[in-house]
Amino acid sequence: MKRLRILCVVIFWGLSSGCTKFPIVGSYYYKDALIGTADYNLFSGTSHIRVGDRARKVRCEGDSYGTYAPLFTLSGAGHGGEAELRCSDGRIFRIQWATLSWATGYGVGRDQHGDRITLVYGMSEEEAENFLLKELPVILKRSD
Repeated sequence: MKRLRILCVVIFWGLSSGCTKFPIVGSYYYKDALIGTADYNLFSGTSHIRVGDRARKVRCEGDSYGTYAPLFTLSGAGHGGEAELRCSDGRIFRIQWATLSWATGYGVGRDQHGDRITLVYGMSEEEAENFLLKELPVILKRSD
């Protein structure tokens, strides 16, 4: 009986937290790879983002929130928002993001020096790389 209560508490806590973790793959300076996660809180509509650069050991972290929701969407596509990432090397990236589905999307931004960052979330590294190869020129044209 005690184990059942503990199990119920754990399940209730997990459901009530409303958090979902999405993988993030990206790059800055057009060459340095970023890997990380976004912890999305379903109830608040916000995310906490953590990414890092394996080669130079730079870490970036910050919060994201939605600024646009389409009137009607079954696929989850078309939502948009903003994020600000503060990096361990002093850079601050301001990012605009958009959803491709309920669980995938991309973001593009610049730091205070004008350097660009691109992020894809909810995809494996291979899927993100293929998406960026195909769609990045269109995305960058829209963001400039």
